[in-house]
Amino acid sequence: MAFVVRAFPVRDRSGVDAFLRALSDRETEARAFYNDLGVRRETWFYQKKSDGNGYVIGVTDVAEPIESKAAQYAEASDPFSNWFKAHIYALSGIDPDVVPLGPVTEIVHDSTNGSLPLSATLIVRAYPLRDRPTLEKFLGELRARPEETRDFYDRHQAEEAWFVQNTEEGPIVIAVLATDDPVRAAKTYAESTTPFDVWFKQRVIELSGVDPNRTPLGPPSEKIFEFTA
Repeated sequence: MAFVVRAFPVRDRSGVDAFLRALSDRETEARAFYNDLGVRRETWFYQKKSDGNGYVIGVTDVAEPIESKAAQYAEASDPFSNWFKAHIYALSGIDPDVVPLGPVTEIVHDSTNGSLPLSATLIVRAYPLRDRPTLEKFLGELRARPEETRDFYDRHQAEEAWFVQNTEEGPIVIAVLATDDPVRAAKTYAESTTPFDVWFKQRVIELSGVDPNRTPLGPPSEKIFEFTA
């Protein structure tokens, strides 16, 4: 399976909610739509931005090869697919017929080496990225400290992947955290004074301005939709 993570800009939360209600009313068609595309799980999160607009962040676990699934989605012309894609375009300005996978993202960090456990509870957040070179330095330091990094995730009983996406407001890092106990993970991370954890949290502050000691799960987001096969 492959993971696709994208932030879609939206200016109308009420429009998103109306789409979700209509999607719920067409549950049978939606399930057939996702199953036909080889989607095992798709989850959407809404995160409000400082300007009052927001992102819908989608995390999709889809069968490979992803290129053929993307082409299948772009080329689909049945009534439900056309309806679904028209709503995506109307809400975000992104045309699935042209860019079926949505805005381009780059995975830059994955604690699981490609096997993010999407059966767990997902916590998904977009962090502003102040400086890409500083991110690259941080990533290099993590790679140079593999045993401490592995111990960090094991102690907090979580796994994580980071994706960088360029937006009109500047680059963002989308963090996808998977854990069976998000309350515990947040508490142990926020309260930890382990030297590695203190260093890690300081790097997050420098990169994003978000303080994990106060908001360990990052800027607030809300899960608004989930499909599981």
